[in-house]
Amino acid sequence: MLPVLIILYLKKNRKQLKQSCLNLLQHKFSIIIFVLLLTACVAIGKAAIGQTRHYQYEVKKGGSAIGEINITHSVAGPVNSLLLVSDIRYRLLFLFTAKSKEEVVFTNGVMTYSSIYREQNGDKKIQTKTRKGLSGYIIEKDDNMKNELNIPAIYFHTISLYITEPAGYRAVYIDKFQQLVSIQNISAHHYKVVFPDGNYNEYFYQGGVCKTIKVSQSFFNAEIELKKIY
Repeated sequence: MLPVLIILYLKKNRKQLKQSCLNLLQHKFSIIIFVLLLTACVAIGKAAIGQTRHYQYEVKKGGSAIGEINITHSVAGPVNSLLLVSDIRYRLLFLFTAKSKEEVVFTNGVMTYSSIYREQNGDKKIQTKTRKGLSGYIIEKDDNMKNELNIPAIYFHTISLYITEPAGYRAVYIDKFQQLVSIQNISAHHYKVVFPDGNYNEYFYQGGVCKTIKVSQSFFNAEIELKKIY
């Protein structure tokens, strides 16, 4: 008897039941669309904000820590920015301090801006900026003097050496000297850069990131070791 009553009820209320089912389906479909749109908005928002990664290096001399170097790598669309901040303190005959702040910006792989500021024992030693011009680069010094650098495009910078193995790159731009310097490939994942003043650095890579830098100067030798990436 009960099945018969159910069948009669379904026949009598067929239109109402059909409309209820349609309403339910439309409601679920609206929820699905909302969730998909929300997910897309979150993904677009993350892309717009960009990504940031930090690299922390420790500077050692004779096995003892004498300072640190912190690098911030930011990516926002076609723009890559690198910021390096270093602080070194060690005592030889007297306390020596060295601080620096360096920055470089690449747009679509081409360097468009770089800057360097260094001080030793509280006195300013270097302050220059390099900007991309129409046919080359413009170098601005702290005394407001401007020089032209006849290089069409720069693709690699000294800060880049920390976070990217220079495989395929033959030269690196050095802000201190405002010029390109050759990159020597010594062996697998081992590179050497000799600076115009005769000093040089050796870079050792693992997983595409520089793990160790050996600094060789006339009166100063040190090692720079990667501590963490976050």
